[in-house]
Amino acid sequence: MRTLRTRNTVLGTGSTEPNSSVEHSGKTTSDGRKFKPLTLPRILRRNSKSNTNITAPDVPNTSSVITAPLEELLTFEQNLERNCLSAAGQQLIEREERLYGQISEEVVQSTTEWEKEEEQFTRDHKALLSHIDLVVKSSLSPDEDSLEALKSAVKAILQEEEQDRRWLKQVGKQPAWRPSECRRHHNTVLQSLVEERMDNAELPPEESNKLRSSLQRDICGKGRRLQKDLLRVVKDVKGCYPEDMDICNFYGKMYHQAFSAGMRNIEEYGLGMDDCSYLLYWVNVAYPEILQNPELTKVINPEMLGKLLTEELTTPLENQCLTYKETEVQTLINKVLMVEEQAWMEGSVPELRDDCYFSPLAIDVIQFINAAVKSIETVLGAMSKVQIIVCLLKDFLNSYKKFQEKVLKGSNNGNSRTVIMANLACVEQFRDYIVNKADIFPVDVKECCLSIVAEMKNIGYTFLTSLIHKDLKSQYRDLGTPVWLEKKKQVFEKLFEGINKHTQDLKGLTNSCHQELLSQLHLEVTVEYVRRLLKRKIKLRDKEMQEQAARSVCEDGQRLHKLFTEAGSREEWLSDILPKIAEVLKLQDISSIQLEIVTLSQAYPDLSEFQVSALLSLKSNLSASAVRRVKKTLLDNQDTTSSQDVPSFFSKVQVK
Repeated sequence: MRTLRTRNTVLGTGSTEPNSSVEHSGKTTSDGRKFKPLTLPRILRRNSKSNTNITAPDVPNTSSVITAPLEELLTFEQNLERNCLSAAGQQLIEREERLYGQISEEVVQSTTEWEKEEEQFTRDHKALLSHIDLVVKSSLSPDEDSLEALKSAVKAILQEEEQDRRWLKQVGKQPAWRPSECRRHHNTVLQSLVEERMDNAELPPEESNKLRSSLQRDICGKGRRLQKDLLRVVKDVKGCYPEDMDICNFYGKMYHQAFSAGMRNIEEYGLGMDDCSYLLYWVNVAYPEILQNPELTKVINPEMLGKLLTEELTTPLENQCLTYKETEVQTLINKVLMVEEQAWMEGSVPELRDDCYFSPLAIDVIQFINAAVKSIETVLGAMSKVQIIVCLLKDFLNSYKKFQEKVLKGSNNGNSRTVIMANLACVEQFRDYIVNKADIFPVDVKECCLSIVAEMKNIGYTFLTSLIHKDLKSQYRDLGTPVWLEKKKQVFEKLFEGINKHTQDLKGLTNSCHQELLSQLHLEVTVEYVRRLLKRKIKLRDKEMQEQAARSVCEDGQRLHKLFTEAGSREEWLSDILPKIAEVLKLQDISSIQLEIVTLSQAYPDLSEFQVSALLSLKSNLSASAVRRVKKTLLDNQDTTSSQDVPSFFSKVQVK
């Protein structure tokens, strides 16, 4: 008889599992009682049909002796029953080493007895693996006992893996159960567990009732199950495994594959728009958000998992979603314009809100586009995909512009003026939307849209100011004529009163539109004043007449500027134009005139030679040579004229 070396002594460790069936003995027990060390017979074996020796894995020499109080020993079956699987596994490894130990030439055990022990060992080994399976399948149970059992099961798996490696190094016959590949089997069990949990995932009734279809409930149920289970893995299960097993990423991969497989099965069927959008939402947004949970990102690498569905599968679904949204938005915004046009044709006057003519057109169109943009961004998780929707605005604005042109052509309709006023506010809203949302527009589409709304704005304001200019035509007629100089108060006062009346009557526009309209009217009246002056209908023969005309021009300019700025015009720069022209009329010295013309051209680079000729022709006492000198000075200095960004003025003054 000889003492058996245990697994602990083989591995060179000095401790046993808490529930191990054997423990190192001391000389006395805790109460001082002495007992004999437990010694087990060496099991020897020979093969009656072969002389081949079967060699157990080499183990280091040790003189340690295993002893334990008999009353504290647990049997293999008891360890299984208590889920002390690492202890049970250790017992099997020790039995395996005895069973396949070196055969002594002195003591021979019958083949029948050995085979019986081998059969029993095989049954026990299968029982251990079955218990490990059961514990692994309970990994995600919320009780503390399951976690303790899992820790023990993992240790047993690692013991089996180590024993596999030791046997692989040996030469000769190995046990039929080696290698047991316990870890690979563990992974297979976990995969089955994950697939089963995902297949059976359900939502609570209160959450399930909020979804529109069984497909949506299925997707959401799987997603919520994945989220809940992965968080449990990170919180509890992770601590049962050694770090090198990377169990969190393993679970992440298994759940990702199960969820992906479920998605692929769903995608094979034709999906309605709601279900298609919901599936894409989970693929592109909801699932990535789950993986970005800070608790998960610490231990699970979402980049290694990839997307739930490949681009090959999602592209048709995304195209289906985009096409549907594009058609839907186009139908809605075209209907809005159709309603607007119908109301105009029927002679309806736009609603007054806060004393402003109001049209819901821009608000409705922008809301429809925004809703679609938000929906696509939510479903597809990418702003780049929304451009197909915002590009619809370009075509809509072109149609809207054509409607505006119809209104202008039918200006005899009693409601055309008020319709234009209401639509000017809409044009402004479109402009602000495009500017504020510039990042979602392709550059060329954005520029095109801004160009359309700018043109619509100018056309609308020009239409409204043209009605005013038409009414003031008779007052403009005498400007720049001898009558204007002789009867200045009568001529200009009549014009001034007419302009003042119209500025007071400009109601029905929003504040910003009112300001822009007054600014445009301010510019146009100033242009018309200069145009009338340069028509050469008056000859200022001497210094006295020229100074009188200069005073009139300067005073008229000051009064007009005050009138418009007080009414709301923001064109402060117009205040200098008429005084500068008046200065040219007043000056007599040719050098001073040259200097003033250069100053004027520097302030307004669009001043032309022809306009200077027309202005100087009013001073009939200037010789032809003097006029040529002034024009030459203008031409010599035009190349050096400041090119700073200044508003154009004289290019608007048409002189014949």
